[in-house]
Amino acid sequence: MGNKNLQEKIDYLQRMADSLLFANCSRNHLYSDELAALNHSIHQQIDELYPLRGKTVEQDASLCLAILMGYSVSMYANPDDERKKQTVLKRSQKLLESLSPCLLKEQLRDIYSQLSVSF
Repeated sequence: MGNKNLQEKIDYLQRMADSLLFANCSRNHLYSDELAALNHSIHQQIDELYPLRGKTVEQDASLCLAILMGYSVSMYANPDDERKKQTVLKRSQKLLESLSPCLLKEQLRDIYSQLSVSF
């Protein structure tokens, strides 16, 4: 998979998670079949991106951010997803130590704080 293709997939997952989050926040109504389809698509993207790593620290942080954003809006909850989420949270913690101060670092720290539980 090319680096550009990976970035496009990261951006796509972030946009899908944002659209679900903002639909809930703006009180736009989603039909149950639309909500189910969007959640299914988000879950598929998470599963596709989970085993991948970014070429740079920044891209890897962006990848973790997208996956965690997906988990934050996903209605799927099973032991395997929880294990994957915890793995991405641990990876994010290490990336936060490596990232220079920037918006990406703030966003990753915010989602990390929202989703993290004591390990």
